[in-house]
Amino acid sequence: MSDFSISLGPSLTGTLVTSRFDETVAAYVDHLNMIVAESITISGAQAALWQTPALIGQRIATLLSPSNIPWIRVVEDKNAVAAKPFRELGWMALEVVVADVDSLAVDLENSAFETFRPPANLDVSDAIRAMQVIGPAGEVLYLTQIGAEVPPFVLPVATCRVDHLFIPVMCCHDRETATAFYESFAGAKAYRFDTKITSLNKAYGYDLDRRHPVSTVQLAGATMIEIDQIDEAQSRSVATGSLPSGIAMISYEVDGIDSLAVDWVAPPQVLPGVLYKNRKAGLVRCPGGELIELISRC
Repeated sequence: MSDFSISLGPSLTGTLVTSRFDETVAAYVDHLNMIVAESITISGAQAALWQTPALIGQRIATLLSPSNIPWIRVVEDKNAVAAKPFRELGWMALEVVVADVDSLAVDLENSAFETFRPPANLDVSDAIRAMQVIGPAGEVLYLTQIGAEVPPFVLPVATCRVDHLFIPVMCCHDRETATAFYESFAGAKAYRFDTKITSLNKAYGYDLDRRHPVSTVQLAGATMIEIDQIDEAQSRSVATGSLPSGIAMISYEVDGIDSLAVDWVAPPQVLPGVLYKNRKAGLVRCPGGELIELISRC
């Protein structure tokens, strides 16, 4: 990163790539109170930004929460292979702040979301209570209730039943390399520690008390990134000319997009729509291999 005066955040949107487009959109509308704000087909300009010619003409839907935040976007790829929850490198989960995780758990019984772990207090703090579910695109959601302040972290409190994305969770083989990229942004603060991650331990068949190398990076807008080092994680499936299946990318607002010296997939350009709002955006391949979409803050 060449300009350390540039800040990153908040995290805005997780993009899901799936062959089960209709089912995935319906799951968020029917069970998580999302509203379809925009449903279009992928244009040549959008595909050029992502360098994904196979996606031209495929459907894309941007969904809003009741708090008016477009935290989920669904992209259709009829050739996408189902994501393998927890077991692949790149974006592994979306942590979403909710008002009452225990009542939400009851509501999600027999829904399109599979409960992977029921509500429980986190190892890092009893003030954070979360459950994990798996959605139709193979995406993992951490549905998290924040009950009190958790210093030194800056965390949001939900303003509605299911509010917004605040911590994308990334899986990698090298915590240090992945963390260094994000903490180079202005104001970012990284914390490195080992912690028990019960959902991961269950997915891999580890002892449930096993601890893993983790880092969290505090970003702007009361959002963070969690980086989990899992040596057994495998590469994610990517269809030719498309994006990774499951959680393909995370979109962030950023200052000074034209000053960034990053590994652009294609040069930033102005795009219309609910998410972009005629602002400049570009896609970046990060040192950990994950994709982030940067959108100019203004």
